[in-house]
Amino acid sequence: MRRLGFRTSSEARDERGAVAVITAISMVTLLGMAAIVIDVGAIYFERTQLQTGADAAAIAIAQNCAKGDCGDISATATSLAGGNANDGASAADASVDASQNLVSVNTGTLTSGGQHALANVFAPILGFPTSSVRASASATWGSPAAATVFPFTTPECIYDKIAPDTTVWLKASSSCTDANGNVVPGGFGWLDETSPCAADVDITSEIGSEPGKSGPPCSMDKIVNTTILIPVYAYASGQGQNAVYTIYGFAAFHLTDWSWPGSFTTHPSADCDKCTGVQGYFTQLVSIDDVKNWSIHRLGGPTLNASFVSLSQ
Repeated sequence: MRRLGFRTSSEARDERGAVAVITAISMVTLLGMAAIVIDVGAIYFERTQLQTGADAAAIAIAQNCAKGDCGDISATATSLAGGNANDGASAADASVDASQNLVSVNTGTLTSGGQHALANVFAPILGFPTSSVRASASATWGSPAAATVFPFTTPECIYDKIAPDTTVWLKASSSCTDANGNVVPGGFGWLDETSPCAADVDITSEIGSEPGKSGPPCSMDKIVNTTILIPVYAYASGQGQNAVYTIYGFAAFHLTDWSWPGSFTTHPSADCDKCTGVQGYFTQLVSIDDVKNWSIHRLGGPTLNASFVSLSQ
């Protein structure tokens, strides 16, 4: 026959004490896990907002700088950092290094009470009452120095004398002087193509010409009524096939029409009656598109009217 066992009162108290210890240890572990899940999650969410605000502020300030006036960079940073925070508040500071075309923005937590730290929910039990959360971003801006473009160039003297957004025909019959004061025959010149309807142009190298009044066999319908980049040259020398151009920079030109033998304009005017040239207007371009979308190989050229902005970190 099996005997029924029983515990003494002292044994029962010992077991209850052991359970209490295990429970206490387990609670510390559970609270630690809660601190990781809840508080770390809150920190991650806060940092995401701060990073979005820093990115937006850096891009906006760089765009303003590219247009020629950086504006109140502190106000811009604070406004966009706060605008990207769920509670509408975020600490922010910004700086601009004009020599490097570089904008730097730092953002940090800012509570409704003015504190610069995020209050933790469970972590205070472990000795961490608050968390400092920050984010940073940098943006740069610049003008093209090398690009693959429509095989066409116009002299700097014409670019300089035409007011922005003024419609004009750039024609073979135009003339002006180059940087040396020499007469430049023709308001533009066709460039040697490196691929069909495209020329690789770099401000550090001269580029040859493709003589003749006819334009390249391009599908112009693809670029009409769009903004393209036109190389602007400072010097021209030689004639015909031996002519070369020294490119100064790249200008944004909104193309509206074209005319050359075999493709005369369908809207002739006093400025262009079976002329050879392209019509459009020089316009300011500040783009945040990837420079590769514009076939730009390198930035760092002289500032004309085309600039590109991008995050650098």
